[in-house]
Order: sequence, then structure tokens, then C-alpha cells
Amino acid sequence: MAKPLHQNITVSTSTSELIRVSGTQKLALGAGFFAMFFAQQSVSVLAIPFYQMTLGVDPFLLGLALTLPLLLGTLLGPWVGHLSDHHHSRFGRRRPFILIASWACCLFFGLIWMVPTGWSELAHLLYFVVFSLLFYIAATFMSVPMTCLSYEMSPDYHQRTEIMGFTTYFLKLGSLLYQWLFPLAQLAIFSSVFVGIRYVGWGVALFIFGLLGTLAACYSKEVVHRSAVTFPPVTLRQSLKTLKTNKGLRVLLLLTVLQMAGGAFTASMDYYLLVYFIAQGDIAQGAIFKGWLSMAYAAFGFLTVPLIAALSSRVGKIKALQLIYILTLFGGACKWFIFTPQGYGWIWLDALFCTAAWTAMTMLIPSMMADLCDEDELKHGQRREGVFVAIHSWVTSLSAALALLLAGLSLNLIGFNAQLSAAQNPDSILAMRVILALGTMVFAFCSLLLVRRYHLDAQASQQISLALAKTKNQGSEAI
Repeated sequence: MAKPLHQNITVSTSTSELIRVSGTQKLALGAGFFAMFFAQQSVSVLAIPFYQMTLGVDPFLLGLALTLPLLLGTLLGPWVGHLSDHHHSRFGRRRPFILIASWACCLFFGLIWMVPTGWSELAHLLYFVVFSLLFYIAATFMSVPMTCLSYEMSPDYHQRTEIMGFTTYFLKLGSLLYQWLFPLAQLAIFSSVFVGIRYVGWGVALFIFGLLGTLAACYSKEVVHRSAVTFPPVTLRQSLKTLKTNKGLRVLLLLTVLQMAGGAFTASMDYYLLVYFIAQGDIAQGAIFKGWLSMAYAAFGFLTVPLIAALSSRVGKIKALQLIYILTLFGGACKWFIFTPQGYGWIWLDALFCTAAWTAMTMLIPSMMADLCDEDELKHGQRREGVFVAIHSWVTSLSAALALLLAGLSLNLIGFNAQLSAAQNPDSILAMRVILALGTMVFAFCSLLLVRRYHLDAQASQQISLALAKTKNQGSEAI
């Protein structure tokens, strides 16, 4: 086992000089992240209008069917991470998993939409459950190694943030496009929506999962650390034990929960205020307002990537996060005045002040997780990106589920009734405004306090990278 840390090592040069990441490698990784985004979002965005609204599957039962992959991914994550961490081949640890899983995703995603239309509701539901579960199993085998690969592409503190920023562009692009999948299936060029959904489904399967996944597997650069030591399988309990003993990991996971659960819960109120307070119950008009808000978030999201990269390079990731949370605090206060019939013309300010916190979730937090993986290797003598990625993915998924649960529970508790349309109880509208504005401020303030407990700054991370380079018994080889 390596010595605890690297107390006497002086940083003399940037470790980014050790490994150069070309534009081709970044594009390949970005293509993989684009496929990952669609793996996370495309099933639900197509299943609700097709299986529920078109085929008539019970919405509650379909909701249960959509949550099963979440539970399965939670159980599979650490095991997939272990397999990827300790796989040895001439193609590397991660890339064989990505290649095979991408085409498995292609097959199972296409089959989800091949359900015979004449079957009963129960048969439709069972068909969906079987093939969506198979798809999400394959997606886990693709996403965990893909994320690990992004952690490993560079050992440099600042270059990691640049790489995560580059992949964030592809995630933002996906967020602009995925909502158009079902409208695409309804185009007049298809004889029916049943035909359209199959063309769209197989198009996504072949070109996004199959083709882009193959590009990521073939052209991304992987750094393989050879080890003769065989470690026992990683279980969920062992992953949680790792979580318990790693302070930095606990901080990042709590920041994830505060944003992905707390922030998403409070943000869910904006749609209801747009429809029932600003648009006076006009769902179509409220949806237009929401569409413009989403477009503003996506546009400002693109702009924040280079800004956050430059800020992180200048002041470090910790201070960058602190500034982002201060900006979000201000944005939360502005929400009180923006989401009103008098202030909705300034709705773009909500995106301006609050989108950086969401960009940080896909840019700074993963980059900081990669830094923690280096520290963990220095302490324990083994690379365990798979365990870290599995735990982070697990917490992210559970946070998203918690946000949905809190939103539904809160709407019931405050007396919201969709049947009342514009005649909502004024107290219900007031409660929505409080949750949206004050809730955003509370979660941002908690995050601001919490991030101060994170310990790996730029100097410490660079020292760890240099310490690892000096203590390797066997050199790393780039594949």
C-alpha cells in the first residue's frame, strides 16, 4: 500500500504534459456522452406518449415500469464498475465494454418499440418491462465504463475540467434535441404513429447508440494501469464502506443530492407557476413559456462551459463552485419576482443566474471525482474509478427519484388541484413561489457551506498526480 500522501513533493511542472488529449479523442468521448444522455432520457420521453397516451397503458403501472431500471442500475453499478476496473485485454479495460454494450443498447432499444399493437394492455406492459430492463442493463455496461474513461483521459487537474466541459457541450446538445423524438414520429411521412415510432426508435438505436458508441470505443484514449494483483468482487456494501471512509467523496455526493434532489425539486415548481399563475390555467400557453425557459437554460448552458473552465483554471474548482452557488443564491431571490404575471418577461434571467449550477454537475463535480480517484489510488494502491462512478451514478439516480417524490408530495400537501385550472387556491400559489424561490436559496446556501469542507485544491491534486507517477512500479501505457 502506498504511503498516505505526498507531503514532500514539490510541483515543478503541469502533469498535463504527461498525456496529450487530441481533438479526435475528445470528439469520440463527446459522442459517447451524447449516446449516454439519450440512454438516460429517450426511453421515458418516448414511452409516455406512445405506451401511455397512444396504447393506453395505465400511467401508474407505466411509472412503476420506468422506475425498475433505476433500481436495477443501483444493484448492478458496483459490480459493473468492478468488472471494468479489473478487466485486462489488449484493447484496455473500458473500451471492450463500451463497444459491446453500445450495440446491445442498439438492439434492445429498437425492440422496445416493436410491440404488436393488437395485444392487451397487460401484454403491452410486460413487453415494455422486459425490453426496457434489458436496455438499461446494457446502458449500465456502457455508461459506467464510459464515465470511467473520461476520468482517466488526463491526470492533470485543469485539463480534466476542460475534458468534462467538452463533454458537457454534447449533453447540452442532447437536451435540446431529445424532446423532439416523439413529434418526429408523428410526421406525415409515416403512415401512422406506430410506423413512425419504429423508424425513430431504430434510427436512435443505430445512429446514436450503435454508431456513436462505436466511435467512443474505437477513438477514445485510455490509460491502462497494469497490476498483477487480483481483488475480490466489489459489492454494494463495500461501495458504501468506501463512501463512509472517504470525506471528499461524501462532500461531492452531498453536493449532488442538494442539487439533483433539492434543486430539481424546487425547480419543478416553475412549470406549475407558468401554467396556473402566469398563463391563468392555459396549459398550451404555459408550455410555450416553459419551452422558452428550457431554451434559455440550454443556450446559457452552452455559454457557461467555457466560462466555468476559465474560472476553474484561474481560481480552482472549489472557489469556482463557491462563486456559482453565490450566483444561484441571487438567482433564487430573483425567482420571487420573475415568476409572476408582471415579471415573466424577465424569465431569461432565471436561466442566466441558475444554469451554472447545473453545468457544474456535469463539469466540475465529475472532474473533482477524478481527482479523488487519484488520491484513492495513492492511499490504497489500486485504481477504482468503477466504484466511484457507480456510487455517484447511484446517488444521482436516487436524487432524481427523490426530487419527483418530493414534488408530488408537496403539490398534494399545498392543496394543488389540476381540475381547478386558473382557480387555484391563492395559498397554493404562494406555497409554490416559496418553494421555488426560498427553496433554491436554501439549497444553494447549504451547498456553499458544504463545499468549504472539500480538501483537494489544485496544488494538492497536482502533487498526488506527480506522486503517483513516481511510485508506479510499472509504467502506464496508452492504448
